[in-house]
Amino acid sequence: MNIESILNSNEYKCKLSEHLTSLLKRTKASETEATTSFAFESEIYFFVRTVFKIDINFKKEESQSTLRHKFVGRMDAVCNNLVIEYKRLGKLDKEKDKDKATEQLSEYLLQLKEEDGNEYHGVLTDGIKIRYIYFQEGELHSTSFKNIDEDDLDKIVQSLVDLNNKKFVPKNIVDDFKLNSRNGLTAELANYLFKSLNEKKSDKTSMLFQEWEVLFHLSETDKGQNDDIVKRRKALGKLFGTTINDSETDYKALFALQTTYAIIVKLIACKVVTKIEFNKDIEYFSDLSNIDSDTLRQFIQYIENGYVFQTGGIRNLLEGDFFSWYCDENIWSEEESEILLKIIHILEGYSISFYRHGYSTIDIFIDLYMEIMPSQVRHSLGEYFTPSWLADYVVKQSKSLVNIEDFTAIDPCCGSGVFVMALIRNIIAKKDIISLSSSEKRELLYSILERVKGVDINPLSVLTAKVCFYLSIKPLINNDDIEIPIYLGDSANIPNKVEIGNSLCYEYIVSTKQENIQVLLPSKFVESKDFFSLMNQIQAIIETEDSELVYNKFLQNFSTTDVNDEIKEYIKSLSEQLVRLHKNNWDGIWIRIVANFMLVARIKNIDIVIGNPPWIKWEFLPQAYAEKIKSLCLDRHLFSGQTYMGAISLNICALIANVTASTWLSKNGILAFLMPQTLMTQDSYAGFRDFYSDVASNKRMYLQKLDDWTKSGNPFVDTQEKFMTYYYSNDFVDYFEDGIPITVFSKKRGVKITDINTKQTFNEVSNAFEKTFSKAFQMDEERTGYTTFQEEYIDRKDDFSSIIGNCFYKARSGVEFTPAETYFIEPTNSIDEKGSFMFLPTKFNNSKYKSMVSLPVKLETKFIKPVIKAPEIIPFGFKQNNNYCVFPYSDNETVSIEVDKLIEESPSLFKYLSTNKSLIGKQSKRSLTISRGKAFYSLSKVGKYTYSPFKVTFRDNTKLSASVVSKVTTPWGEEVMPICAKHCPYISKTKKGRDITEDEAYFLCGILNTPIVRDYFKFTYSTRSFSINFNIKMPEYDNTNKYHKKIMLLAKEATINKPTPKIFKELEDNYLNLCREIKIIAE
Repeated sequence: MNIESILNSNEYKCKLSEHLTSLLKRTKASETEATTSFAFESEIYFFVRTVFKIDINFKKEESQSTLRHKFVGRMDAVCNNLVIEYKRLGKLDKEKDKDKATEQLSEYLLQLKEEDGNEYHGVLTDGIKIRYIYFQEGELHSTSFKNIDEDDLDKIVQSLVDLNNKKFVPKNIVDDFKLNSRNGLTAELANYLFKSLNEKKSDKTSMLFQEWEVLFHLSETDKGQNDDIVKRRKALGKLFGTTINDSETDYKALFALQTTYAIIVKLIACKVVTKIEFNKDIEYFSDLSNIDSDTLRQFIQYIENGYVFQTGGIRNLLEGDFFSWYCDENIWSEEESEILLKIIHILEGYSISFYRHGYSTIDIFIDLYMEIMPSQVRHSLGEYFTPSWLADYVVKQSKSLVNIEDFTAIDPCCGSGVFVMALIRNIIAKKDIISLSSSEKRELLYSILERVKGVDINPLSVLTAKVCFYLSIKPLINNDDIEIPIYLGDSANIPNKVEIGNSLCYEYIVSTKQENIQVLLPSKFVESKDFFSLMNQIQAIIETEDSELVYNKFLQNFSTTDVNDEIKEYIKSLSEQLVRLHKNNWDGIWIRIVANFMLVARIKNIDIVIGNPPWIKWEFLPQAYAEKIKSLCLDRHLFSGQTYMGAISLNICALIANVTASTWLSKNGILAFLMPQTLMTQDSYAGFRDFYSDVASNKRMYLQKLDDWTKSGNPFVDTQEKFMTYYYSNDFVDYFEDGIPITVFSKKRGVKITDINTKQTFNEVSNAFEKTFSKAFQMDEERTGYTTFQEEYIDRKDDFSSIIGNCFYKARSGVEFTPAETYFIEPTNSIDEKGSFMFLPTKFNNSKYKSMVSLPVKLETKFIKPVIKAPEIIPFGFKQNNNYCVFPYSDNETVSIEVDKLIEESPSLFKYLSTNKSLIGKQSKRSLTISRGKAFYSLSKVGKYTYSPFKVTFRDNTKLSASVVSKVTTPWGEEVMPICAKHCPYISKTKKGRDITEDEAYFLCGILNTPIVRDYFKFTYSTRSFSINFNIKMPEYDNTNKYHKKIMLLAKEATINKPTPKIFKELEDNYLNLCREIKIIAE
């Protein structure tokens, strides 16, 4: 009989009672600490030896710096270590003695944790009384003293018999199940599943795979040109030993890998369940290791249908998801059975006693997911996993802002559940789980279930979050029938509430490969307590293939006031559709998916919407999904105001923030999201920053505060994307006058972010960061972007405000030379042939593409010009450089030279471009669409403005610097005007189309290099990209205005003699005086 069977047997309970009686008799007669110790240890030794046939070694520690008594297992955080401190009878009667003994044992435990990083459990006893001292969320807690009873002896015995077993901690799980683990099982399983997807025929598997694609918004029409997708394919190809160049193979590889992870998570959940009860031979997890392949498949199917967990009181832990295909009889094989049995055998070595007696809200799967899913895969899906300490901080800040003791909260993109875990941790707070009575545990359990919710569109995330949630609340569950409030749903597209007749209903369209399912259900039914179980009953009736029965079952569950002819028609159609899908072998998941999506609809009046939504730019969304949610963005005024869709650029996190806050938040609720810093500055988020929660009533939400993590050491590790925490509520904020307070976190030197990320709470890492404070203001009534001032600049806000105003000139983007590896070249040496020169293609260290020509090549110089690149621009000049470009345009022409003419005028250049034709063709669709000309070598961003005689160029990133563009003497002796490349925008015309003069160019150059203007750009835009739609005062140049003329002259002087601090100061004084003059005239 295995240990689990023994622990649940009547014989064990009887023996427990007998040995407790004997123990109490002996300890009552004990007169010394030594005799108490002997009585305790010998009684337990004999009990364990008799019942479990295990010899327990009570090792005494000689050194006073370590423990006096310790049960010893493996000391590498993989076993349950128990420390017992004995006192003779009577030494725990007085409070003073109790406190002293408690302090002594606590010191032992802290000392051990410091030495090896493990959290030990402590028992303090005199043989009659007992107290437990243990770690909860990293801090020591202790129970009240009580008389020893059978439960106490049971806890100690279970800890002992589990001593050689591993703890369910992230390190152990990762070691056993990462892709490159010693046992290699995860990689073996993944490869088996990938091979099966490609070689085995199964209608069910095909259906689940195709519908998984739909849910993930994946489409065969997606060309995979996004760099992230290319990298994902390369990483998956390496894992599966193949080359992946098409969408179908890409998706199958991803599906196989996600299924692999899902199987491991499900088996871990199964291991933690107290009793399986599959049949008389399989009652416990340990019974699985000796079963045959067919029985194992039947058991796995039993798990997938959720029956194992339903018998344990969890209605919705597993629901036959997309990843259940591996146990289909057409996929199953002896090979798969053997792999799964090996995994089961490893899991048998894990201890579950902690989930009976201990407590922790650690997300044990996040590290495993990151080890199984290559970073390129996670990045392509917009997945950046939040460290626990960061989630904890955001939760604490949100609690403080909402100021409601029994707050409710939801993470609409919960991923593996890190924010959900942090919320549960903060609800439990200082409560001692182990000390709670049954009624107190039940009250706490239902408080958590009512107050914490999660949603995710990724079924894998939903599975992980559910299991983490379950493990966190398991010590509180005692014969309770519960539903874990983690749901599959799309937080960017929540079901609508509509009125049908006089009945309020929820409406949603579930997309499938076969046909779309229009679901319309009365809101009272959806909001009923039994909704989920009733929908499961309907799923069972669908299998009868009788649509009339399905129809009647639906109507039986509706209130009579909700039933009208129109609703009956909808339900009749839905019933027929569900049965039709079943008959076509396209069934098994729809009712559960419908139920999950509808459960999301009933969420309301939430105090805190919190999380880290996916950061995927609009242009990288799958086309079908982008089209589906486009109307949502337009209805909510989220786009930036451009009149053509091609110019739209948004991040999906902005839509999710708006939809969830508008739909779910209570009147005084808080939205707290981690989102990219660029939402503060980029023009493409202009609509989002207005944050209309109800466009019709002009109702808005306002940004209350920000946490700036841009200097925190990149906590997400896999991405360098700078981000902030955005806190929104309905409380009005005057962005112009009052601004938004910002707390800036800067990681201290010498502290590794990887070490910080191992911690669970912010209290554990707060000393690793320095805090400073700044404020963000909206400075310009014409745009919604923010300008952020550090504390020392806030007093100069009025000066910065004075420069905001109208710009008379039009800035243009530099020419896009894509791919730069082809178009950028460097002259090397002259040759005898007139009109030609030797050139070498420019090399780039981090280049995605490589030129097909690597040796110096002879090219005609007619279509070769000097080129200006951003890094070379400095205030009033350029760094020394040798930058040239191929520019296949005749002077003053806005379309490229035709192929036959280029062949005639520059045959060597044409040959060079032809050699690189395939490389040129790899540029983005957008670049190809906006290129100027029909020839394959055409460039984009070329216009009449490109050829203006005078221009001033500037950097559009990093640090604003401007310089007047002048002709360059080429190595072949010609005076040629340079071309401004991408990231080197320039001004060459007024907004009305007039070419600027030379003096105007210097005047504009002077303004752009003025210190306050450069600071304004630094404080207003992301360093990655400045807006070229200027909102600073740049009036039409007037030679009679003293400030205009002085600025122009100072710019010329700085260009000729290099700028000095004196020139910069004079420029700023004159420009500020000019701005004040403009304001006075306007008033």
